[in-house]
Amino acid sequence: MAAQTSTPAFHRALKAAVQAGLPQGVQLAAANYARSSASSYWLLRWSSAAMPPIWLTLRIATHPHWLTHVQQVEVVWPALPDLTGLSAAVRQALASPAAAAARYQFTPLELAVLRQLLVLADHKLVWLVQMTPAIAASHKGRSFDLQNDFRRLPLFLGDRNNVNNLLVPVSAPAFQDKLIDFFGANLLFSQFSSHYMLKLLPTIQWLKPMLAADARIVHWPPQLAAAYGKDFMTTVAQTIHRADHNTP
Repeated sequence: MAAQTSTPAFHRALKAAVQAGLPQGVQLAAANYARSSASSYWLLRWSSAAMPPIWLTLRIATHPHWLTHVQQVEVVWPALPDLTGLSAAVRQALASPAAAAARYQFTPLELAVLRQLLVLADHKLVWLVQMTPAIAASHKGRSFDLQNDFRRLPLFLGDRNNVNNLLVPVSAPAFQDKLIDFFGANLLFSQFSSHYMLKLLPTIQWLKPMLAADARIVHWPPQLAAAYGKDFMTTVAQTIHRADHNTP
C-alpha cells in the first residue's frame, strides 16, 4: 500500500481528485503526505478581501485518525490507491456542517505563536509533550482524545534532533492549549521520541504560505510576553541561547 501511494504519479492523481471535489471559491493552498501510510493532508483556503483568510484542514486516509476531536474534515477511503469516486466524497464532506464548524481564522495572538514556531525551528528547537505510558505504548495503535488526553501533558522545549542534549520543562497552560489546537489542525505533526516524548513539529510548508497570505503585522515577542508572561519568554530566550551555543 505505502509503495503504491507514495509515488509522484499517485500524488499528482490524488491532487487532481481533491481539486475536482473543491467547492467554487476554495483554493488548495498546500498538501503533505504521511511517510508510513497512505494518509494525506490538504490545506484549503477561503479568501475574501474583507477579512483574513479562512482555512480548513482536510484529511484523506484509509483509516480514521488516531486522535478524536481534531479540527479536521476527514474522508476515510479504504479503496486507496483507487481514486474512483473520491472527488464526490470530498465534495460531500466539504458541504457538511462538520466542515463549516472545522474552518478556522487566526487571531493576532495565534499568528504570533506561528511566527515563534518558525523562529524556534530555525534554531533547531521544538516543543514536546511527555506522553503517559498508555499513549506511548500504543504508538497510534488505539484512539485517544486530543482534548482530554493531551492538553495537560508535561510540556518541554528541546533539541529537535536529540532531546538528550537539551530539554527544558515549560509551564504555560494557555500557550500549550494553542499548540494542541494547532496539532489538531495539522499545523504541527507528531514524531515519537525517547522518554515518552512526542515532538510537535511545525508543518513548515503550511505555516509559511498561511503567514504570507495574512496581511496583519506580527511582533511576536511582545505579543507572547503580554499573553503568557515574561518568565515564559525568558525561558524561551534562554533555551534559544543554549541551543545556539551548545550549552547543557
